[in-house]
Amino acid sequence: MTDTNFDPTVALTRIAGAYRTFVSSFQRFKNPVIKEWIDQEIEKGTLLYKGPYVELARRYATGDTFKTLVGEGLLHPETPEYFPQKEIHPPTPIHPYRHQSDAIRSILAGNNTVVTSGTGSGKSFCFAIPVISTCLEMRDRNLPGIKAILVYPMNALANSQYDDLAKRLIGSGLKIAIYTGDTPHTYENALIAYRERTERNVPFDSELISREEIQRTPPDILITNYVMLEYILTRFED
Repeated sequence: MTDTNFDPTVALTRIAGAYRTFVSSFQRFKNPVIKEWIDQEIEKGTLLYKGPYVELARRYATGDTFKTLVGEGLLHPETPEYFPQKEIHPPTPIHPYRHQSDAIRSILAGNNTVVTSGTGSGKSFCFAIPVISTCLEMRDRNLPGIKAILVYPMNALANSQYDDLAKRLIGSGLKIAIYTGDTPHTYENALIAYRERTERNVPFDSELISREEIQRTPPDILITNYVMLEYILTRFED
């Protein structure tokens, strides 16, 4: 039977003891003064490890609901459908945090907006929600072309954001693409790379996966990095 109780202080003691044994197995001091000092510092518990530390994370303050934001005419009525809570059936929209709803209001008011918040607090939703809402409104007006460019400093971040938004936009009628140095030119090559990366045979209906597609029918949302953005703005073929 597995013990599901976890005592962090007991765990620390075990890990510290194992680590001390490991260090002692290859550390040999000929000078007795140095050895004595090392042993004393280890006994104090500050040389090899520190802690334990307990950090209490408070819940982020909740903000305006999607119902309120849609009711005020700030968001397209379909927007909540693309931001459901995880593992909730039937699908129910998330309840935005205060920093998210404040950012949404600020962005849709046309303000340059900076959001600083903790890891996992949903900072990407601060811009993704108003971006998708605006794209839906422009879709209804049959306005083609790129509506938003999301610029990331690293491809890893760009890929992660792309994967999340591509899944969210399934069935929306919107298109999203990622344009980096890794984006293949032809659809055939792009499909091979796509299958290797995602283990899916066919892209979502929201995805454009090759440079040919992006250049021929620009997506609603384009994700890129600052280097490729410069090329897009200066190269004729882009």
